[in-house]
Amino acid sequence: MFAVVRTGGKQYRVQEGGRVRVDRLPGEPGASIELTDVLLMGEGNDVTVGAPTVAGARVLGTIAEQGRAKKIIVFRYKSKTRARKKTGHRQHFTTIIVDDILAAGQQPKPKAVVEEPAAAEPAEAEAEPKARGRGRRKPAAEATAAEPKVAAPEAVGTGPAEAAAGEASPPEAADSEAASGETTAAPEAAAGRPKRSRKKAE
Repeated sequence: MFAVVRTGGKQYRVQEGGRVRVDRLPGEPGASIELTDVLLMGEGNDVTVGAPTVAGARVLGTIAEQGRAKKIIVFRYKSKTRARKKTGHRQHFTTIIVDDILAAGQQPKPKAVVEEPAAAEPAEAEAEPKARGRGRRKPAAEATAAEPKVAAPEAVGTGPAEAAAGEASPPEAADSEAASGETTAAPEAAAGRPKRSRKKAE
C-alpha cells in the first residue's frame, strides 16, 4: 500500500514501513502522528485519486527524529554597487516512520508487542582482557617476587672435620708462601711501578 500525502505545502509519496522526512511537525520522538491530507492512495494497479483529497483516508506514523538539516548560504548582492548580504539557514525537519495507510472506515492494525530478551550473564566481561601486541615489562620488584625461590646447593663435604680443615687452610697457605719466599704482590709493584699516593698534594 502506498499513498501521496501533503504536508508543509509539499507532496510526499509514502509506503507502509518506510521513512519520510518532512518539514517540522509538532511532537516528541516516539509520539504517534496522523496525516489526513491524502491526495492519492492505492495498492498495485488499484489506485484511488482524490478530488482534491481522498475522503476518510489517513496515514498513521511514529515520529522518529526531530532535527535540522545542513546549513545553506543565502547570498544576495547587486552588481556594480557595494550592496552585499549573506545569510545562513538550517531547515527544521521531522522524520516519520509510516505504520499504516488506512482508507475510509478502516481501523489500524494492532501493534505486536515485542518482548525484550533477557540480559545475558556478563561472563565474558569478567574475564581479563587479553594484552594486545607486546606486553609491558613488569617492575623489578614484581619480577623478583614472581620468580620462585631456589634453595642454594649444599656444598659437598661440609662436615665438622672438613669445616675445621677449611678454616685451617688459610694459615697453612700463608706459612707455605712465607717459607718459599713467594708473595702475591700487586701487578703494578711486580712491574716496578711506584705506588701512587691517594692523598692530594698540598
